[in-house]
Amino acid sequence: MTGAISRHKDEYDLGRASDNFAKTVAHVATLYCAGGSSSVSAYEAYELAASVAYALGIADATPEEAAAVLDVDDPIALWREGVRTLERRTDAALELWREVMATMPPLKNVSLRDTLASLGEMKRSYDVYFAAHEVPCDIDYQLSEPVDPGLKGIGYVEAYLSQLLAETRWIARFDAQSCIFVLERACPDYRGLHVNLYDLLLPHKDELVHAKPS
Repeated sequence: MTGAISRHKDEYDLGRASDNFAKTVAHVATLYCAGGSSSVSAYEAYELAASVAYALGIADATPEEAAAVLDVDDPIALWREGVRTLERRTDAALELWREVMATMPPLKNVSLRDTLASLGEMKRSYDVYFAAHEVPCDIDYQLSEPVDPGLKGIGYVEAYLSQLLAETRWIARFDAQSCIFVLERACPDYRGLHVNLYDLLLPHKDELVHAKPS
């Protein structure tokens, strides 16, 4: 792959790249069937192709950009390395999740609780082989700065957790009881509604008591 990148873009073999992509999708479809039916539906084929493209990092690539990746001798090995990369990114995202969990003050909100619980299962729920392009978690908690809806798979999770961690760090600067006092006044049902805690607290930051150093 390194050698291929050094070539001029016009030197990539689009036909070979296309054949390699088809070969990779066929390989993944065989794995997907796992000794069962020898064929997949049109919908399944489309989803598997989308998963392969995401694992290869070409989901939003132009034909020329995709050819720069796929004009190789062993596209299956390339896909396997893409899968391993997604697994490493998932591990890194779990580290972000753990930091959020360790930083978040004890402020109860149903959508936040359920979202964090789902994110904590991403290692188990993320299908890097057959659904790499799908977001592997149920994310209901609204952020102050929404994530780009065009992001897919673990990329969406990474962006979501980075923003949530930033908001969590800001909230953690303040005493939890003073946050609860402000939240109960600003939005009495903040625990049950789909609201963003940072957005509720920010207008009242001057009323919040800074947390004591641990």
